[in-house]
Amino acid sequence: MSERKKAWECLIQIIKDGRYSNLVLRHELDNMNMGNKALITQIVYGTLQNYRLVRYQWEADVKHLPIEEIAILLDMSVYQLLYMKQADYAVLDEAVQLSKQIKGAKFSPLVNAVLRKVQKRRERPLPEDAWKRLGIVTSHPDWLISMWKAQYGEAACRAICEHDQKTSPQAVRVNRLKITEDAFLKQFPNFEKHPKLTQVLLAKKGAMLDREAFEAGLYSIQNASSQLIVPLLDPQPRDHILDICAAPGTKTCQIAEWMRDQGSITACDLHEHRVKLIEEGIQRLGITCVKTKCCDSTHADTLFEKAEFDRILVDAPCTGYGTLQGKSDIRLRMKSEDMDEIITIQKNILDACSKLLKERGTLVYSTCTLNKKENEKQIESFLKRHEHYELIEMRTIFPDEYDSDGFFMAKLTKH
Repeated sequence: MSERKKAWECLIQIIKDGRYSNLVLRHELDNMNMGNKALITQIVYGTLQNYRLVRYQWEADVKHLPIEEIAILLDMSVYQLLYMKQADYAVLDEAVQLSKQIKGAKFSPLVNAVLRKVQKRRERPLPEDAWKRLGIVTSHPDWLISMWKAQYGEAACRAICEHDQKTSPQAVRVNRLKITEDAFLKQFPNFEKHPKLTQVLLAKKGAMLDREAFEAGLYSIQNASSQLIVPLLDPQPRDHILDICAAPGTKTCQIAEWMRDQGSITACDLHEHRVKLIEEGIQRLGITCVKTKCCDSTHADTLFEKAEFDRILVDAPCTGYGTLQGKSDIRLRMKSEDMDEIITIQKNILDACSKLLKERGTLVYSTCTLNKKENEKQIESFLKRHEHYELIEMRTIFPDEYDSDGFFMAKLTKH
């Protein structure tokens, strides 16, 4: 099977069937050689990351959009023609051949005609409106750009959109229970310290992650901004801590490492298969102070004793607007109304957890989204409902600050 056919099949699973891109590629590319994997991955992620831009290049050349499989084929072929160093004739020929697999070659003349127009014309002129142009070039929906402009200002909005189209270095966290950062860097020279966050390590450009070191529990993969949440929680040895929305367990394990694997952590998640991810992580890292629980976090107050925990981390479910750089498939599915249900869930989780914190304890609320309704306004609303809580610190991390995901975090204490 050719690389383009495999890329097309992967994109159909992601776009049409709604599957996650990382899981699809992991499954479909498992037994392929590195060269084939690299090309397929580039086509798939490039098409997803530029989905609006590539669709813009050809949608005016048809009276009606074709069926989804053919639209996806045109998207990925246009991406190769305009934005990859691929021979035009090879892209055109294989796209036409692939189209013959759908409804007996009914769409082959359309595919051939559209791609030849794109080949001849190259890129379409962009709209004069600067914000429409930004939405197309960076493949963000207009409603999201409007929201970011209103909430964070024009400069920040533009910076977020532009950063989402870049590739950031892979950040990792050293397991301090097994090795120090300095010893790790000496043993694995493919890593280096983050220029602004000394506790964060980055894979050097072009370097491969060391699989054996990962399996041995020497490090974990974790976004640079994400690594700042646990220091804000400031867990101490012998603390009793609740991580209420814990899966896949990255921050749970970071908490345990900060506590030197002393004390106790209860890590919860709604789904059993995701609880298993937490358990796999603590086993890989050699952690013993974590116990897991499958439960609905909105009812946490019925599952634990009042004032049971010294510290609580609510790493809440969110819209994920801060992670669009590495999760381009989110852009294909997100709608402005999605946040309404999520905001209610966040509120209910916070209310339930508010009863479980000890007096003078610490609660940290965090999200990986850039949306004040889920972040600052959620905390403001919580404080109005719970006068015995006080805000200590609140911070939004924008993607260009540390060349990482966007995050929000708020630290509260209980009187």
